[in-house]
Amino acid sequence: MQLSDTNVQVRDAARAFAESAIRPIAQELDAEERFPSELYAEMGQLGLFGICVPEEMGGPGLDTLAYALVMEELSRGCASVADQCGLIELITTLLVQHGTAGQRGRLLSDVMAARTWVAYCITEVEAGTDVAAIRTEAVRDGEAWILNGSKIWIHNAPVADVGLVLARTD
Repeated sequence: MQLSDTNVQVRDAARAFAESAIRPIAQELDAEERFPSELYAEMGQLGLFGICVPEEMGGPGLDTLAYALVMEELSRGCASVADQCGLIELITTLLVQHGTAGQRGRLLSDVMAARTWVAYCITEVEAGTDVAAIRTEAVRDGEAWILNGSKIWIHNAPVADVGLVLARTD
């Protein structure tokens, strides 16, 4: 397979960042179980978050191969740092595909820049991560939604500014 010039540039930028900024502190991050917000802010400035967000929505509009290359290179530095990148890609994809125009306008650029942290609330005691089996419900109440249910193992919960909750509606 031949990589495009863009994919080579993205891969090389992610590799250089992983080698210079992530790898030297990887052991410390894992030992301390620390959320490296300063590292994520730099990754946001480099455009490593929201790789597949379309240009018309403020993203780089790259393909899934570019995303996979970024993940591979970041994982060389520290898997938990790469995991955060993967989570942000998931969240931005959900916003692009299912968010309202208002939600995208309020959140996308700040999530990609690591200025806003989103808690990813999916896992339940009974259902695990089987989205077909979730029990949390969201019921419309005027302009608001009432949530009823519980989640466990919530990604980014300690640092989150906003939560993305997977719930059933009728």
